Amino acid sequence: MSSSQKKDYIAMWFQARKAFGIGDRMNVGLLKKNTDEINWFEFSHSEMDGLGGLTTILREHDYPCENLPKTADKIAPSHWQQIKMLFAGGKSKAPKMIRWKTTYPDYAATNFSDTENRTQYSNDAPIVNAYFTESETIEIKKLARKHRVALNIYLFWALNRAVAEKLLASQQDYYWLYPVNLRGALPNISETGNCSSGINVLLNNTITARDIQRQVKQQIKAKSHWQLWWQAHIGKIIGENGVRRIYQYVSERQFYAGSFSFLGNWPLKDDNNPPINQDDMWVCCGIGTKNYPVSTGILLWHEQLSLGLKLHPYVAKDIQTTQATMQCWKQHLLQGDLLTPKETAAAMIVGEGNTDAKEKNKFKQVLLSKIQQAKRLLMPYWQQGLALFSRHKKVSIPLSIIVLTFICIALLSAIRPQSQVSPEINRFPSVRYMNVTFDDVVIPIFSRGIVTAKTQINLNSEVTARVKSVADNFTAGGYFNAGDVLLSMDDEAYKLEVIKKQQAVDGALLHLAESKAKAHVARRGVSSKATSFARHIPQINDAKSRVKAAEADLRLANLKLDHTVIKAPFSGRVKAVSVGRGQLVNSGEVIGEIFSLDKMHVRLPVADKYLTLMDLPQQINAFVYDSNTLVSVASPRVTLSVSVNNKRYQWQGTITGTEGGLAENRLQYVVAEVLNDPEQPLYLQPGRFVKAEISGREFENIVIIPRLALRNDNKVWLLDEQQRLQIVKVGVLHQGKHQVYINVGLDKGDKLILTPLDVAVNGMKLNVIRLDTGLQNVIVQHEVRS
Repeated sequence: MSSSQKKDYIAMWFQARKAFGIGDRMNVGLLKKNTDEINWFEFSHSEMDGLGGLTTILREHDYPCENLPKTADKIAPSHWQQIKMLFAGGKSKAPKMIRWKTTYPDYAATNFSDTENRTQYSNDAPIVNAYFTESETIEIKKLARKHRVALNIYLFWALNRAVAEKLLASQQDYYWLYPVNLRGALPNISETGNCSSGINVLLNNTITARDIQRQVKQQIKAKSHWQLWWQAHIGKIIGENGVRRIYQYVSERQFYAGSFSFLGNWPLKDDNNPPINQDDMWVCCGIGTKNYPVSTGILLWHEQLSLGLKLHPYVAKDIQTTQATMQCWKQHLLQGDLLTPKETAAAMIVGEGNTDAKEKNKFKQVLLSKIQQAKRLLMPYWQQGLALFSRHKKVSIPLSIIVLTFICIALLSAIRPQSQVSPEINRFPSVRYMNVTFDDVVIPIFSRGIVTAKTQINLNSEVTARVKSVADNFTAGGYFNAGDVLLSMDDEAYKLEVIKKQQAVDGALLHLAESKAKAHVARRGVSSKATSFARHIPQINDAKSRVKAAEADLRLANLKLDHTVIKAPFSGRVKAVSVGRGQLVNSGEVIGEIFSLDKMHVRLPVADKYLTLMDLPQQINAFVYDSNTLVSVASPRVTLSVSVNNKRYQWQGTITGTEGGLAENRLQYVVAEVLNDPEQPLYLQPGRFVKAEISGREFENIVIIPRLALRNDNKVWLLDEQQRLQIVKVGVLHQGKHQVYINVGLDKGDKLILTPLDVAVNGMKLNVIRLDTGLQNVIVQHEVRS
């Protein structure tokens, strides 16, 4: 194989873009459903496409991904077919421009900036992800089948409708890039490399899903994706500099709505995949540039649909625009209406036109039948009249005209259609509602962490000796109580040292006695004015000091003798042992590692948006002075849990502190301290992965509503006394998985509309269907504990 065949010419385009400050990082993330936190993994598009990047990351997480999805084409088109494709079909006359509702030309004043050794590109933007439950995914598939389109086309249609509604300025035609997988037809390219091409699909604001599917099929049948694939390989001829110049030229003239990326159903079937974790879900999202400002990433994980959306800063100034577009995308998927109200009106006009055409055809058929019948009846008279007409032309011609006129009038009167009065139809949409009630609620904060022991130390030898014996429980995993002898060393040398130090003490005492005796004799013949040396005072002090030094050496020798036996400082368990019987141990050497079992610590990550829901002071379990009175600061309670063999175990604890500053993942870590429950058959031990539920702060006068009842821009729909719709903006305290907590904007007794509507106009008339109280209680108590 030649080097030119091995080289990735698709990667040239992504490398060329970096010279203009445009990155090529793609994202695949592991979503934790309980916390809605995503652990992102990045890869470069110049090395692999979206399918290859997802496969590479899944393989790193023990998913085999053996047989990747392949294209229907068995082989790539021949060179002759490529030449024919260049001249086949006509060039589209639609301009590759697009009019956005709002643009921000200064989206990247500086293309390159180095922040913490990471390059910030002009197309970096926040990613918004959403996922559907299994039941919602099944409903979306049913809606796709109902409208006779594939699931990916239905997703594409809903995305196009959401982008047109939220981002586009007016009715217009524009292009989308629709990627096509080429694996299986490319013989000399790695299966995880850049093996994808695409087609340019021409859409508009109101196109239907059936029309999108028809256009995609026509272009794939015409092998337009292969034409784009070989055009992208022009780098074989012009090199990297030529590719860079072409990209600069094209990027200033061609603009598209975005790129639609659907990666299919994962993990792959018939693989030896890991066990299913209901809390884990993989999500993804593409790159996005100014020329393709809407980038997506869609996949099915265990038959559960996830959506990823990123809007380029050129068309979205903040993340709220991306969130609103994602919400609109979800609503179109769940509603399944393929026509907007304007299109519905147009369809009604077309339908009325068809009805008029049918009425005209019916009138024509009845008229012809009447004419044939009259012709048969009047034929004899016609022949006689024709003879009279030929003989008396001057009189018969005017008379015939008069008679024919009366006959036509009679026929028209006989066959005219009878007027019908259409019954009045109530066209007001029907909605369900629930009564707004206030309550005091505690919002729980969920997190996860790994258990560590509060007390965990290394046992060090304080003497140098050979190990004489090791306790049976001093082994990895062994249990011990405070004061138990864990290890003893050879103490013979230290016993001899004690004897020597005892002899030194006895000698010092003897020297002290001699010094006192000499002083007693010397003082008899010495006057009171004699020097202290003559009176033997320094000699006696020196003897006393020798006694103290000898006694200190003796105590030190006894301490060393005691240290030849190592006892447990507390009750606990052995983590590791690094010595054995007969081994020579030096002073200061680590002989083992032990930890206590009574108290455990757990580091729990908490996002910024949840910190305001907790009574978390800066100093935990501290005391503050207020009017010379000690006031205790209460600590939040925490419940740790773990499931083993379908049985749940729980431990109660408190939050005892927070780590200083934020971690690398921009999360605040709080520390929970938990006491082991000796009565439970399962106890906490270091390394166990646990789920944590932290008791949040109690909030008063809160309204809990279903999440689907919250509309775009934090607005809700209310039903007034005249059964008309009122749009109200509310203050959102917190958004959970299924509920939203409202603290401002609603009053007691308000009627909250739950039914989604295609069009919501302030003051529109509605039909009312009240929501059952039982169903309302189920919705409210699904997640929150009051």
